[in-house]
Amino acid sequence: MIELGVREGIWALVAILTLYLVVILLRLAFQRRGPAEPADIPAAPRTLLAEVPAAEPLTPSAPPEPELPPSLEEDAVSRDLLNELEIQQLRRDVAQLRTESDFLRRELAATRRDVDELRDAQQASRERAEYPRPVSPQHSEAMLLAGRGIEASRIAEHCGISVAEAELVCALARAEEGR
Repeated sequence: MIELGVREGIWALVAILTLYLVVILLRLAFQRRGPAEPADIPAAPRTLLAEVPAAEPLTPSAPPEPELPPSLEEDAVSRDLLNELEIQQLRRDVAQLRTESDFLRRELAATRRDVDELRDAQQASRERAEYPRPVSPQHSEAMLLAGRGIEASRIAEHCGISVAEAELVCALARAEEGR
């Protein structure tokens, strides 16, 4: 008996699927060719959305349809059916586009409201007066001395704070002067 491993099984499956795909494609190719239509009858459009040439003006009246022999009446019926299906598809597409358009309009309106609210809040925060920072009494004197340009080591001795704190107070004073 022949033993098949996983790899050979996968290759066999790929070969079968490839053969199936070739058969389906050949059937589609022969189906599209079908019987040839007479030259005096225009061919039905192959797509659901037929393109209108740009050079021809759109006219509301349809051209008169030629008399069809009884054998070609079935083709005319199938063309009418295709046209009706195309019209139904276009109506569904238009309805879907309207729904999506309404949804996008609502989203845009909500986004605009949010942006306006953010802009108003930002303007209100800019217009507010700056509140004086709460300062401890120990550091308020240090800020005054730093504002006068006294060195950090002398501020630390005078106020009873560490040199690092005094240097930080000096940096803050310089930053405020730079505003």
